[in-house]
Order: sequence, then structure tokens, then C-alpha cells
Amino acid sequence: MYRLINDFAQPVVDSLPRDFLQNYEWLVQNVAQADELSYRKAYRRFWAMGPAQLSSNFYTAYFRSLKSSIGQPRELRDIIQSLYESSTRRNGDQSIQFSFATKLVHMTNRRLPIYDSRIAQFYCFQIPAGKMGLQDRIDKCMGIYAFLIQEYGRVLERGLLTVAIQEFRRQFNPRNITDEKIVDSLIWAFVTLLNKEGLLKKAVVYS
Repeated sequence: MYRLINDFAQPVVDSLPRDFLQNYEWLVQNVAQADELSYRKAYRRFWAMGPAQLSSNFYTAYFRSLKSSIGQPRELRDIIQSLYESSTRRNGDQSIQFSFATKLVHMTNRRLPIYDSRIAQFYCFQIPAGKMGLQDRIDKCMGIYAFLIQEYGRVLERGLLTVAIQEFRRQFNPRNITDEKIVDSLIWAFVTLLNKEGLLKKAVVYS
């Protein structure tokens, strides 16, 4: 699959929104403003938090945690646990917000990976089932995260996405983005294209 991302590097990078990097870099540069309403709105929009239907209690806890983590990054496990305790959805249910927790730690250490539905699809991950105990589900999340850290390191060390990373940097000319975030962005864009009918999907099927 990495070979296919390299083979289709230009259309994969082309498919990313043109304001993607500008918005991401603004969030990175202004993370100290995490307690300001304008920053929170931009953050929630960029990371597509709206569809999760989370409560105001969750957002208060989330951005408080983000602000406090600047300069003193917290462990992902602790963030998942603390957000669970306040992550009441609008319907009153509690939930593990693994994806948004990884985005929070990424904003304080941009060499750490991000987990979302596209990454899960690419690596065939399964979301921890609700019937499992809380700590067992958190353990499973941490296992997935450990894999991503190791795998992204392997991808970069062996140059498995060098062609696509170079194409990304050629098109976007980024200033505040790590290779790890570029890997994440390439996989996200690639899976998005695979989910659409088109030449790329046919090429993957018949390759």
C-alpha cells in the first residue's frame, strides 16, 4: 500500500484541501491560545469534532487539558482516562475519545501520530468494543498507538513514503509540519480516494 501511495503521489497530494496546511500551521503556531473561543472554534472545525456530538463539558475539559499540556505534555493514557470522566455526549452517554485524545497529544508533540477512522481503515484496526471493561479498552487503544509510533518510525527510517513526502513538500512548501504528520496526511488522503469511485480505486484493484 505504501508503494501505491508513492505511485499515485501527485493525485493523493492534490486531493488534500488547499487550505489544509494553512489551517494546520495556524493551529500549531497559536496553540497557546487554546483557552480562547476563536482558537477553539478553528480547532474543532479543523479536526472535525462536530459530528461526534460531544457536550460542552467535554470541550471545557478538552481545551483545559490542551492548554495545561503546553510545555508539560501528558501521557496519552492519562488524557484518555480524564476525558472519559468528562466526555459526556449530548445524549448523556460517556465514551472513549481516543482519536481526539491523540490529536491533543500531537499538538504538544508533533512527532506523535494521530488516530482516526482513515488510519483505522488503512491498518485494519478495530475500535475497542463497548462490552469490554474500560481499562481493557484503554489498553487496546494504547496498543494501537504503540504500533503507530513504531510503524511511522519504520516508514521514515526505511524511506517507504519518500516519493510521496517529497511531493507533499513540493506542493505545499510547509514550515511547521513534521514528517510524521505528512505520513498521516498522505494515508488520510489515500484512503479517502479509495473510498470514492474512480481511477485510483480501479488501479488498486487491478494492481
